[in-house]
Amino acid sequence: MLRSLLVFSILIPGVVLACTSRYRALLLYFWFAFFRPQDWMWFDITSWRPSLFLGLLLVVPAVLTGVMPTLGHFLCVGCVLFVLAALAAQMNAVNQAVGWQWIDEVSRLMLICLFAVTLIKTPRDWIRAVAVIAASLGFYGIKAGLASLLAGGEIYAAGLGGAFTDNNGYALAVVMVMPLIALVGQNAQVAFTGLLPSWTFRWIRIGCFVSLPLCAYTVVSTFSRAGFLALLVVLTAWVAFHPRRLRILIAVAAISVASTFVPLPKGYADRLNTITTAVLGSQSNARSDQDVSEGRLYFWSVAMRMANDHPFGIGMRNFQSAFPAYDVTGGAYGENRDVHSSHFQVLAELGYPGLVVWVAQFAYGFWVAFRVKRRGRVATLTPSVAHLFTTASVALIASMSGFLVGGSFISGALNDLTWVTFALLAALDRISARAVLGQDKPVVPAFKPSARQGRYSTQGAVNW
Repeated sequence: MLRSLLVFSILIPGVVLACTSRYRALLLYFWFAFFRPQDWMWFDITSWRPSLFLGLLLVVPAVLTGVMPTLGHFLCVGCVLFVLAALAAQMNAVNQAVGWQWIDEVSRLMLICLFAVTLIKTPRDWIRAVAVIAASLGFYGIKAGLASLLAGGEIYAAGLGGAFTDNNGYALAVVMVMPLIALVGQNAQVAFTGLLPSWTFRWIRIGCFVSLPLCAYTVVSTFSRAGFLALLVVLTAWVAFHPRRLRILIAVAAISVASTFVPLPKGYADRLNTITTAVLGSQSNARSDQDVSEGRLYFWSVAMRMANDHPFGIGMRNFQSAFPAYDVTGGAYGENRDVHSSHFQVLAELGYPGLVVWVAQFAYGFWVAFRVKRRGRVATLTPSVAHLFTTASVALIASMSGFLVGGSFISGALNDLTWVTFALLAALDRISARAVLGQDKPVVPAFKPSARQGRYSTQGAVNW
């Protein structure tokens, strides 16, 4: 009952505020999409179609007031091309109903992403959107990590629902959101000035960074080998590209040393010792126990044969339906198996056109992130804005890197967070370009670096 009251205490005022602002409607949609309160409450509200209602609450008033989705950025074009590739693949779908269902889901996601690029106009808008996403997903990572730690290493075999349905998806979602949590902590003053008193900024920053080890412990508690590899990549990318990499490296090293005194879930070390087998697998191992982690190479080879037979794909989420026709082992791996890779999922289900779009999105996304990072060094920017651009680019680089590795072993190409990340990149690219050219003058708090501590102190609101 308390959970339901908590959800409605956010949802009802949120709907009221969403009626007054399209940006607030976007934040409410992000909260619902990533927090997924329908899976958290004690009674079922899915029959009310809340996700559709919140989407319409965003889109319909926006269109009626002349606010249109952005199509002028390459990442936005990629979103549209991805849907077009799915429509082309639908011609070969074995299960037409499943294909159309997912085309509908993904089309709505892409539409929200395109509106997000339009509605996120200022640095403050951008970091507040990230804060909503980080808090919504991070809540589960922090809660699970704390619960597992207090229980002496509880194991989580279930997922979060939606695109992150199992333990591997749970781990990957937590890994991807960890850089965003750190980013909110690094820019708490920009995000919450005007919403919270200034004395809370320090505690928000501390809370964000304290939550990171708990999220990492959640990844450990899922026993996900893909999540472990993704976590290593995220930490490496974050340290490598952060402007204060030495300080970050020391902090990571200190946490790593301290983690030796934390009880690991029983059998976790043995689990990690099977990473090589889990990644490469073998047909003989899969025949013996049919473990989902074994024989990934076989599933990937099936995906390649599907793409060669149907260059435009077999239809969105149709790999399982088409698998029996391509299985040459006589059912040794079971029936209706998953491809266990986001990248091969795109190849099989959307064909070579979809794969080109998929690769181009990430390649251009990284290029945009590094471009924003370079813009953060422009001397005409205020320190707060420059700091946001630099840390935001690093956080998004780390998050995408984690997905590229962790997503190589689970079928998560259609998850919300990856595509919203592309939208955040497009919005940040436009915001940073305008900031460098001096075309916009939104009010943001200015910070003066401390020579002794290297931190930022509030000096008041100025225009840039």
